[in-house]
Amino acid sequence: MRHRDFALFFSAALLSNTGTWMQTITVPFVLDQLTHSTVWVGVGAFCTFFPATVVGPLAGSLADRHSRRTVLLVSQVVMMLSALALWGVWVGGTNSPGLIVLCVVVGAIGSGITIAAWQAFVPQLVPPEALVSAVRLNGMQFTGARAFGPALAGLVLAQFGPGTAFMANALSFLLVICALLMIAPRPIPVVAAAGSVLSHFRDGLRYVRRRAVLIVAVLGALFSSLLGVSMIQLAEPFTRQVLHEGAGKYGLLVAGYGVGAITGSIITVARGDAVRRSTLTMIGFAVFVAAEITFGVAPGYALALVGLFGIGLAQVFAMVSCQTAVQVNVDEHYRGRVLSIYVMCFFAGTPIGALVGGIVAEWTGLRVTVVGSAVLLAGCIGLVLLRYPGFRVLDESQLGFDATAEPEGAPQMHGTDLDTAAHLIVEPLD
Repeated sequence: MRHRDFALFFSAALLSNTGTWMQTITVPFVLDQLTHSTVWVGVGAFCTFFPATVVGPLAGSLADRHSRRTVLLVSQVVMMLSALALWGVWVGGTNSPGLIVLCVVVGAIGSGITIAAWQAFVPQLVPPEALVSAVRLNGMQFTGARAFGPALAGLVLAQFGPGTAFMANALSFLLVICALLMIAPRPIPVVAAAGSVLSHFRDGLRYVRRRAVLIVAVLGALFSSLLGVSMIQLAEPFTRQVLHEGAGKYGLLVAGYGVGAITGSIITVARGDAVRRSTLTMIGFAVFVAAEITFGVAPGYALALVGLFGIGLAQVFAMVSCQTAVQVNVDEHYRGRVLSIYVMCFFAGTPIGALVGGIVAEWTGLRVTVVGSAVLLAGCIGLVLLRYPGFRVLDESQLGFDATAEPEGAPQMHGTDLDTAAHLIVEPLD
């Protein structure tokens, strides 16, 4: 935070992402009020997150081929217009679930372009020796927004209605746009890669496939979103149908998830250097499963709140470790594409899990759906542990790969085990 550009970007991003989470919580509330259907809630969640997967190849290619600040400026404008459209649809009295979902899709496309460029942009705002701390603080910013956004959404929905929440999100994008215009990011060389977007992206996939640390990090993101975070999207019908509470309690319930995430972020920022990434990831997934089961079987509101707090805490423990492992094990010229793959897996898992969960909940009930998801998460993590014991591969730290992917059949480059070697020194980029 001593670095002006990072501090400015961090502050604007925290406020803007808080607005985005207000909208993310408001959309399922609106759809459920209009349709009283968990399927529509699942569809809304699917359309909120899945487009980021579809545009992932383009997002990663843009982040590696063009100025990341320019990419972010354009995508923020698209997301702001989408939020304004949601406000217009609601206050105009149209109130069609189809139109709401259409506006959500447009914003989700902008979000998909944003995330890869955003994550890849952070290293340009700090010197190399501050990279790990910047990554952790950036994660803390996102998780902080998860707490503030739902809490504010609950209050705003109860007092002013969905229109105010949509407008607040639209205005929040102006903060990021202004911050982007005020900062001077550290320049990096842009490689003019030949070929189409898909060939450029396939090159990034080959890069990931040859590095075990990146494979494990990507699988961690996929399983946590598909079988864990996706259940948060069913919190609104769970609150209404199972716990028999209203909009205000719904917002506070999801805010409990955000408070857990903030708590986890503070712990990782303060003590992250004292605990191995592999250990933190294992703890995170163990707590994830236990907390999700607690949420699913909770007989009352208080225990459900504890469960969502635990999910938020666990997600940060696991995901900050995985994301840090990605950032410290990727060459700058591949950073955008590798992060887009990571983001694609996370953003694919959440909508698919929410959509399938919404459909299954219509047949079996919400409690069975949530608990079943937790059991499947435990099974998937167990399979990863059989292949990569103890997640120890996440402890690797190897920066500064060559900017060219190895040819087919080339040996994999392994990182340095933190038990036996000092941290690598990152040389500044030209």
